[in-house]
Amino acid sequence: MTKVELTRFRIKKGKEAKVQEWMDLLNEHHVDTVATMAGEKMYVESVFKEKNPDGYTYFYWYSVQGEGGNAVEESESYIDKKHIEYWDECIDPECKPVDMELEENLIAPSVEKVIEENKKE
Repeated sequence: MTKVELTRFRIKKGKEAKVQEWMDLLNEHHVDTVATMAGEKMYVESVFKEKNPDGYTYFYWYSVQGEGGNAVEESESYIDKKHIEYWDECIDPECKPVDMELEENLIAPSVEKVIEENKKE
């Protein structure tokens, strides 16, 4: 089964520059970051940023993931270790993440075929 998620996370006040550094790191090391996805059975991962009128910045994490993948916390990859460091420093644990409710999920048949083939690996 494929899991599609969109979750909102609040960034700690004063960590806006650090969170941009985090995203820059992931983007600058794109090849290494994408290489970690196979073990996680992560097919799509996107992060959106919102500067909210409440004065906080929020990340919206969108993912399409298969079952049985490795947890990022268990990874030995340097990029995943840095990812966890930034997460711990920047994501506000005082604000519970908000999981959006999926109402519609359309995946093109050609993309669905690739996902199904990757599930077998």
